[in-house]
Amino acid sequence: MCVRSLDEHPDFQDPALSRYLPSERRAILVHRYFLGVERGTDPGLSATIQSWEAGVADEWRRKKMHGDRVAQMTEIDRHRCELSTARGRNVDWNEAVWDWVQHHAENWRQGWERTVAAGA
Repeated sequence: MCVRSLDEHPDFQDPALSRYLPSERRAILVHRYFLGVERGTDPGLSATIQSWEAGVADEWRRKKMHGDRVAQMTEIDRHRCELSTARGRNVDWNEAVWDWVQHHAENWRQGWERTVAAGA
């Protein structure tokens, strides 16, 4: 089987992964690979999820939250600069955050979760 990205992996859409974000799904599939190397056999998705939740997930999520926050703040700052230019005045941070959340946050989050930068 030739898979160009983890999002194309057959298990990516498995119902067992449905509660996870796309970035978490990729991280779990990466964990499955290394767990398989360690054990010398494919551990299967259920055992992989159990192992990931027990030993990897908490630290991975802490790092992901930090990365998400940095990326989001960078995007809001970029938006602030664009708003300032468009409005012909210096837009403050709070105004930019409010506008970004109202008009861009949902689409940004969906796009961000599909990127490798969002996690595994």
